[in-house]
Amino acid sequence: MVFIAIEGCIAAGKSTTARLVAGSLGHHLLLEETEHHPFLCDFYSDPARYALETELTFVLLHYHQLSHYCGQQSFVTDFSPVKDLVFARMNLHGDDLAIFESLYSRLAGRLCRPRLTIYLDLPVDVLMARILERGRPYELAIPRTYIEHLSQCYNEHLEELGDLVRVVKVSSGHDPEAVARKVLEAIAAEVRA
Repeated sequence: MVFIAIEGCIAAGKSTTARLVAGSLGHHLLLEETEHHPFLCDFYSDPARYALETELTFVLLHYHQLSHYCGQQSFVTDFSPVKDLVFARMNLHGDDLAIFESLYSRLAGRLCRPRLTIYLDLPVDVLMARILERGRPYELAIPRTYIEHLSQCYNEHLEELGDLVRVVKVSSGHDPEAVARKVLEAIAAEVRA
């Protein structure tokens, strides 16, 4: 069983890349189920008010999804379970962070970790342009400072995202197939190592 995670900031192209990579490798695909998150829209309209329920819901959704795959088959996801910790440490403080970390540590110990995580690294300008382009109503109000802070938090926790973590630099000129090729090259390099 091989678990490969594709990670990156909001609008980095994680889902598209995961889909292309899973297809190329013949692995199962497991995509984050953000459409089932009842607080996501509320969070982006009032982050301070909805941060705790947003982060707790994400960790539970991810746990539920991954618990069905871990140990069963090789798969590619568009998230690492550690992403929940990255977002929580960015959005929660004090008792709320302690509550989250307690639940997270209990659940994380029951799941497999990504053997390899590929982090898609894009400039903030490109991420902001992609957010506008894809036009998800709840994302359109995300301030640039939030994306900058998220990028910084990911970089601070990069090595925690999987057993091995590799960064793939992506520019605005890379189409999805080119990104997938770069990711597949990084995966092949790790297999040969």
